[in-house]
Amino acid sequence: IGASGYTGAELLRLAAQHPNFVIRLATGDSMAGRRASDLYPSLVGAYPNLVFESFDPEVVEGLDLVFLGLPHNASMDLAPQLVGKVGCIVDLSAAYRLRDVAQYPEFYDFEHTQTELLANAVYGLPEFHRQRLKGAQLIATPGCHVTAAALALKPLVDARLVATRGITVNSLTG
Repeated sequence: IGASGYTGAELLRLAAQHPNFVIRLATGDSMAGRRASDLYPSLVGAYPNLVFESFDPEVVEGLDLVFLGLPHNASMDLAPQLVGKVGCIVDLSAAYRLRDVAQYPEFYDFEHTQTELLANAVYGLPEFHRQRLKGAQLIATPGCHVTAAALALKPLVDARLVATRGITVNSLTG
């Protein structure tokens, strides 16, 4: 869902290389009716005839896995409609990354309204939550900067070589 954006296109590229993924549909409301390969020529080999569709909740019902490649607020609002109707939801936005709703305005500039679902979301970093990820219905993907920082710091924290409070990571993308 939201496959016509940058993260959706990258996900399609990765899925094409995975032996166990079969793409059943790709939604992108603003690009509905257009072929994915017309928008992203690099996808022509893997998906020569894949056409972006408008989102319809009935069409995704029963799927094993649904990825949300939507803005934070849109993912936050849509996930509750899908839990229990699909096997697992993987949210690529930040909508379900933090446990504390009070932190969302500070870090992501929006108010979180789905507190019950937030409590059940699993942070999708296997190095931290491998067991909880098994059977999860909603997985919140970590961002690239936090993944790099967390994985770099984990061995130091585990060995008690650094304090767990007051850590500042300056991470830049260019």
